Amino acid sequence: MPDPRANPLAGNPLATRDDVQQAVRDLVEPILPHLSPGGARARLGSGAALFPQRVAELEGYARPLYGIVPLVAGGGRFDHWDRWCEGLANGTDPSHPEYWGPVAGDTDQRMVEMAAIGWAMATVPAHYWEPLDDPARERVLAWLDGIDRFDPAPNNWQFFRLLVHLGRERVGAPGDAAAAERSTGMIEDYHLGDGWYRDGMTGNVDWYLPFAFQTYGLMIAASGLGDREAADRYVQRARAFAPDFAEWFAPDGASFAYGRSQTYRFAQGSMWGALAAADVEALPWDRVRGLSLRHLRWWSQQAISDRDGVLSIGYAYDNRRLAEGYNSAGSPYWSMKAFGALAAPADHPFWTADEAPQRPLSAPVDQPHGGFVVDRDDDHVVVLSGRRSPTFAFLEQNAAKYGKLAYSSRFGFCGEVEFPYADLGTDSTVRVSDGDATHTRWNVQDAFVEDGMVWSRWRPFDDVVIDTVLCGGAPWHHRVHLVRTDRALTVADSGFAVATDSLRFGSDLADEQGDGRVLLRTGDAASGIRGDGEGSARPLPPNAGTTFPHTAIPVLTSTLEPGEHLLRRSVLGAGGQTGTAWDEPPAIPEAAVELLERERDRVVETPAADPQVDLFRRRRSAGD
Repeated sequence: MPDPRANPLAGNPLATRDDVQQAVRDLVEPILPHLSPGGARARLGSGAALFPQRVAELEGYARPLYGIVPLVAGGGRFDHWDRWCEGLANGTDPSHPEYWGPVAGDTDQRMVEMAAIGWAMATVPAHYWEPLDDPARERVLAWLDGIDRFDPAPNNWQFFRLLVHLGRERVGAPGDAAAAERSTGMIEDYHLGDGWYRDGMTGNVDWYLPFAFQTYGLMIAASGLGDREAADRYVQRARAFAPDFAEWFAPDGASFAYGRSQTYRFAQGSMWGALAAADVEALPWDRVRGLSLRHLRWWSQQAISDRDGVLSIGYAYDNRRLAEGYNSAGSPYWSMKAFGALAAPADHPFWTADEAPQRPLSAPVDQPHGGFVVDRDDDHVVVLSGRRSPTFAFLEQNAAKYGKLAYSSRFGFCGEVEFPYADLGTDSTVRVSDGDATHTRWNVQDAFVEDGMVWSRWRPFDDVVIDTVLCGGAPWHHRVHLVRTDRALTVADSGFAVATDSLRFGSDLADEQGDGRVLLRTGDAASGIRGDGEGSARPLPPNAGTTFPHTAIPVLTSTLEPGEHLLRRSVLGAGGQTGTAWDEPPAIPEAAVELLERERDRVVETPAADPQVDLFRRRRSAGD
């Protein structure tokens, strides 16, 4: 397994406010040797992203501010403000060799990084504005003008303009009010109800909901600046969403990898700290503190850094395979948003309350806005997913990130498997082949959540329709497929990916495999499937997964002739101490079959193409 000792958080108990303050300093310290002479850029790696290298180095400079600012706002010590102020002056100076360059068009990555700078100006101006001389201040404001001269991407980027405007307002140089109003209006359009947002026009609901929409809304609320009516709405939505969000976390603090931008890691927990900074009691403070700190502690045990302590691109280890083209070496420092609670004073109830443990779930929870059914046991969180999947031309591994049947905080997910492993499949999905072409579930045509069940429909081929109902959760969930086909098929369900020592494990990892069953067991985990089909264990290529660098999956395969078929399969994902769980699987509820029957004649209309979405996809070249 990857070694977590280089992780700057390793060994920190992350139990007290002092511990969390030290965590910020420990995360920033490895960046310092990589700051440019003028302080404006941090070259943290040699790989390329979609945008120029100087903008990647701006990321390395700007994103640590999400931790530095609350640290200082709450009275914590930070010894390097001089470097960041020097960098701000030089990075915005067109005559300086470290100039970041102007915003050159819509979706320019500089807009993303401006947000941290604007928010820092708004929150700690004594440290991040007042030390600048008048000419430098004028250059900073001129550079920030770029976010009003062009239109940020039609998604969470609209908040970047609002955060920049907070800084401008604080220093007495307001931005374009009409531009801010446009952004506020677009954010309203993205609200789905009950505190849930879609990430803009493309409609995806993923981690950008808590670590962007909710966190940024609370940052605006905490500032006392900007549109206060909008800020009040953001607060009410945070209160509405928090109970749903709390269910995304396992008892050990882990959450589930799902969707794009997983390299932002503990940004997953940023909303909890943002609630404290804004003094919004959306849940009892002992619960919020527990959710926040356990999450940080889980990440302190993962191999998230290179040898020198610089955060790597990846999830639970260094892995670019599942990254996005917009991930530069500085991108992982968006994770610093997790430290917002440091802005709250030491006597705030977030810091004085005892940590409350994660509460058990008595039954799976419907979250229809996300297309999720969420369940949790003592080991992990399992999310059954059926929402229509977004398609991004610029996003690698679309199907893996959004199209799987289930996602788990323990097992993570694996990417699509390329040649020469293409016949092996991938995890937590259904795989359909006619002998010539193979497809995993993607381009879901329709889906909904009802009474602990997720119904979805997709067409792997023009003459094949698969309706699926998912139900259950942890440690068992069930999949019932109604397959209607005009061609012969093989249909394979795969379970969660378990860690292995190497690719060449042979068949000895499978405790059981054969007719109607396959079980893979390691020292600390078990993954298996029971039901219709022939069971086998299959390796995946190195670095296929978010959580483990070597993995294997259980697969249950059926051969189908043309006609109609009902496949029933039950999937186990559990810690190593499974007890009798494998031998005593729960029965598949008849309600799942009844739902399939009820919806078999459902008419699914293809949504009309949105020209604005198409334009966005064509023009998109970079960013978060």
